[in-house]
Amino acid sequence: MLKIITLFAAVMMFSAPAMAGSCPAKIAVIDAALASGSAKNAEAVKKMRDEGEALHKSGGHAASVKILKEAMKLAGM
Repeated sequence: MLKIITLFAAVMMFSAPAMAGSCPAKIAVIDAALASGSAKNAEAVKKMRDEGEALHKSGGHAASVKILKEAMKLAGM
């Protein structure tokens, strides 16, 4: 059981920085689509993008990635 807990902790420790790094990239893609006018549902996408950025800044990287992916899907990306 201790091995499982240790493995889980190690996976979480190394995956958090990876998720944190993907947030700004997703935000940049969304921003580019909004700026070019190619994003569908622009108002809703902008709101979700802002929420994702706030989650990223507060350390909620997994939640940030989830909402940013949803925003990208809603935008038609």
